[in-house]
Amino acid sequence: MNLTPLDIQKQTFSKSLKGYNPDEVRAYLHLIAEEIERLVRDVDRLARENAMLREDLDDHSQRERILKDTLLSAQKVSEDVRATARKEAELIVKDAELLSERLISQAMTRVADLERAIQDLKVQRKSTRSKVQLTLDTVQQLLMLDAEEEATEQPITAMFRANKSS
Repeated sequence: MNLTPLDIQKQTFSKSLKGYNPDEVRAYLHLIAEEIERLVRDVDRLARENAMLREDLDDHSQRERILKDTLLSAQKVSEDVRATARKEAELIVKDAELLSERLISQAMTRVADLERAIQDLKVQRKSTRSKVQLTLDTVQQLLMLDAEEEATEQPITAMFRANKSS
């Protein structure tokens, strides 16, 4: 049975001849009632504090779970971002390698084309040099013929006289 301070204060005892002094008993019961009332208030206050602390603890536990979940999510997102960045970097490197191979191939083709063009120009130069040399030889022969003719040529008056005498 739960005793309340009011139960203690209202408690009555039967009277006997050699019993306790009723005033002392009443005073003592009053003291006990006050102490129990104080203890009940303390228990109520402590129960309320305990309930509030349990609510705070539940809130903190829930926040801790949320923070742990958030941290795990952040770690997963971070790992995903790293993996994605790594894949993108690999793709960029692969694309750069392919591009460099294509550029090298184009450059090699261009070099080969330029070397062929240089060879063609050398052949043309040699051919042109031969033609110029041939032309120079022809002009020199013509000059020599012209010089020979000039040396053997007679003045017009001599030719005219030779024609009249014949």
